[in-house]
Amino acid sequence: MHRKIAVAVSALLFALLAVAVTLVATMHDRSYPEQLSTKSIVNLDFASAGMDDAAAIHELGALSDRLDLGLVKVAPDLGGDQTGQVYVKVGKEGSFPERIRRFGNDQDATVRTQDALAHSYASGEYLITGSTAGVAEFRSWLGEHRVISKWSENNLAGTLRLVMKQGSFATSLLAATALMVSLVLYWLSVKARGRALRALAGVSGWRIQYEDLTGFLVAVLLGAIGVDVLAVVWTGISQGWTFVPKYLSILVTFDVIVLIATMAFAVVMSAASWPGPAMLARREPAVKSLRKVSMVLKGLTFVLVLAAVAPAFTAYTNARGSAEQQSHWKALADQVTISFQGGMGEKGFEQILKQVGDVVNDAEKKDAVALSYTWDDEALKDVDLGKFETLAVLSPGWLRLMNKGATGETPGLTPLPAAEIPAGAKQYLSGNLGLWTRDKSAGDAALRKVSFYHFAQSGTMPLASGGGGELIFPKDAIVMFVPNLHDTFNDDFLASAASSRNLVFTGLGQTQALIAAHGLQRETTVRYAAEEGVLLAQFTAWFAWLQAVSLIALTIALVVSSLIAAFITAVLRAKRDFPLRLAGQQWREILADRVIVEWCVGIGLAAMIILLRRGDGALLIAAAAVLGLLAAPVTHLLATRWTFENVSRRRL
Repeated sequence: MHRKIAVAVSALLFALLAVAVTLVATMHDRSYPEQLSTKSIVNLDFASAGMDDAAAIHELGALSDRLDLGLVKVAPDLGGDQTGQVYVKVGKEGSFPERIRRFGNDQDATVRTQDALAHSYASGEYLITGSTAGVAEFRSWLGEHRVISKWSENNLAGTLRLVMKQGSFATSLLAATALMVSLVLYWLSVKARGRALRALAGVSGWRIQYEDLTGFLVAVLLGAIGVDVLAVVWTGISQGWTFVPKYLSILVTFDVIVLIATMAFAVVMSAASWPGPAMLARREPAVKSLRKVSMVLKGLTFVLVLAAVAPAFTAYTNARGSAEQQSHWKALADQVTISFQGGMGEKGFEQILKQVGDVVNDAEKKDAVALSYTWDDEALKDVDLGKFETLAVLSPGWLRLMNKGATGETPGLTPLPAAEIPAGAKQYLSGNLGLWTRDKSAGDAALRKVSFYHFAQSGTMPLASGGGGELIFPKDAIVMFVPNLHDTFNDDFLASAASSRNLVFTGLGQTQALIAAHGLQRETTVRYAAEEGVLLAQFTAWFAWLQAVSLIALTIALVVSSLIAAFITAVLRAKRDFPLRLAGQQWREILADRVIVEWCVGIGLAAMIILLRRGDGALLIAAAAVLGLLAAPVTHLLATRWTFENVSRRRL
């Protein structure tokens, strides 16, 4: 019976581990697509390279073909709900499937040719799917051209790093190990009397240890192998047999880690309860030597729970908030920017300023242009903005993009009275507006021509950072609202804003037509504004889901831990509890002593953890402690009643 219990409990624990491995495999395939045979990931930044995007992509394609790198650029699918991805061949060589299947619930991805990068920026995430023999030369080329690169390898170390970055996964692994140690304690406890009798009969202590530990290992392996076979078959049927090798390698790695840790604890605990006849001679319970270990193990498990809950919940809420913020990138999915040829120089740039201004004027008449420019901390380092975080200029088009379906001229904003505008902001703007405005008005006269607002609700209005166009999310900002861009700003300002991705235009074809109508097709290229941003939005949304699932998995692991701990206690105390119940005592009387002790120790441990964390997450820790302590009587009652029934039927 005890062997069956050990097999069943280990199977349950390894089933939880298989669920965690499924999440890890999902995370791994999203980073390293299995059906593309991804070897490495490299993030490239061409900001310091001084290369035109088209030229950079052409060079990468040539390198990929010559070195057989199989270089593929990761890009979002800007159609539909913008949750899908596409993989674009950078070179012309190599054979790829038209579609690839993704592990988990992600939709299938398409593979496109190099032509799909015609309106993309060169910077971004690339996959190496071919030979790695030319990687050293590729790295050298990147260094020579001042391309900033960040590498990540698809190997066991890389997989473990992915796992360790997720605190909840690491905690789940520790929880699984703690549960297995609880199983070790149970095994040694039920074997304790037999070990002592065998020692009394003259059997060598070393032989007893070997046979007991071997029996335990066999029971655990039976549970693990049974679960792993089912998990692998389920993965092959539901996800595709292509994913089975990688899934199995991750599953076996995690199993081995847990088994090694478990057997190490088993050896230590078995040595601590070395079998001998002395205990029988002293008429002491055979499991007496394990009681202290049991108490310590319960305490460690409870501490692990409380220490993990607050960080895991905080990580989930942060990921969810970040996902909500970055989802605004999807509003820019159909927006494009104007990229200027790198070789035109300052003189060539000045020659096309009027044409750029005319493009903005025509686009504005069609409500097809938006401006968001937020000055960075460096520009505002000596400017006193009072209670506001930053200073920005917005156009009506930007408000429409960020507030889909909203009504009114300035959705998301509320007027900022002149008396409440910080003097530092007024001084900064009045001194610079003369350089930016078309009529060259400056000082107070220029300030009277624009309207000032701030956020109607804290942190609800995404802004674009000046000089890069990345979305930022201040809690509140001074907003200079400009209803007509071309009438307000001169061509120099508009062209500069366009070159820094702070001006976005609606529609690829529509913007290309405007560019051609004003003779700028040779000097400029139209590129998608939100490719990297939509990828970031996809990742943050997926990461928030991952944190939620891992938090649920951790909760399940902790519930199972409580049940197993209560079950072990019930089995060990069955000889006491059984006659008391037969004598007519109520369950609450039988369980009162162990529950009260757990409550007292639990309250003390919870207080200790709150003090060690200096109050950080105190409410979450207290709530988890209260729930755990309230669950203690329930788990003990269930476990003790089950044990009583099985002892009554002579099954235990």
